[in-house]
Parts: sequence; C-alpha cells; structure tokens
Amino acid sequence: MTKYKWYEEIQNATSLSQGDILFNCQIILPTEDVYNSLLEENYEPDTYNPVIILEKSIILSQACDLENDKIDSVVLCTLWDLKQLQIANDYYQSKKARESLRQGKEPAYHLLNKTKTENVEIDYCVVDFHRIYTVPKAYLKQIALNNKFRIRLLPPYREHLSQAFARYFMRVGLPVDISRDEIKKY
Repeated sequence: MTKYKWYEEIQNATSLSQGDILFNCQIILPTEDVYNSLLEENYEPDTYNPVIILEKSIILSQACDLENDKIDSVVLCTLWDLKQLQIANDYYQSKKARESLRQGKEPAYHLLNKTKTENVEIDYCVVDFHRIYTVPKAYLKQIALNNKFRIRLLPPYREHLSQAFARYFMRVGLPVDISRDEIKKY
C-alpha cells in the first residue's frame, strides 16, 4: 500500500492554495445588529463596530482559482483541535463518536491528521463546515506571510476535504420520504 504525506511545510510565502492552514487569522464578523441597522433609514456606516475573531483556518477555495487569480475572495473554514471540539461538544468524547468522525460520517465536520514538521506542530484537527467565511485574497496573502511557517494539506487528502465540503453543501432533506413498509410490499 502506498503511503502519502498529509502535509508539506511552507515558509515565508504569500502563495495560497486549497488546504493551506493559517494560524492567527483575524476574521471580521458582521453581527445580526449590524445587518438589522442596514434596514434602518438613518443607518450610518461609520458607527459600525465589528466583532473580530481569531481563528485557525483552512482554505477551501479551489487551488486553480487561487493560482490563476480568478477570485478576489477566499473561502475559509474554522479548524478546531479535536480536543477543543471534545470540550465544546461532549458527544465527541466517546470512542464511537470519534470513530464516526474518522469514517467521515459526521457531515458538518472533517477530521485531519496530526503532524509535526521542523517548525509546525498540530494535533488532530477538525474542519468545521458550520463556520464558513470569505475574506479578501490580498489580506490572506499578508496573513500567510505573517505565518512565517505554515502547513499545506496535500493530495489526495486535500481532494478528500474538498469532497467532504461539497457533500455537506449538497445535502437535500426531503419533506416526505418513500415509506419502508410500502417499498417492502412492492
């Protein structure tokens, strides 16, 4: 069986690719109050006080779009350490839940392997598809440069992540399904 590397270390580079993990990425969140104030006639843009969160993030935009300058905004998702997820959600403390996560049976999450390079170390991480952001590409290039050392998810694991993200978005919930009892009679 062929063994593939999960990650490569990137140093002092502004290049961006799908699967890049960015540390200390500040993201501006417009709150519900901000959106509600946009509906008011006397809205003053200068009064906006953004909420800024600090995230460990992973790039989900396609590598070819980033490389060929086809996009100005980049799609990111939050990346949790598995231990953080277990603290936030007791369900993931069980072996059964972690196995379900490992097998890709948790649609909103995707498990990534741990790694230790010469300059970067991460534990098992979980990509959270509930927390999706878009940020300007130029801003992310600066964040990438500020992250003197970072890691990039490699194929086929990068494509596996992309497929998990697509599966999460393409889910369709039917209001009425075909009855099991009726189909058994057929």
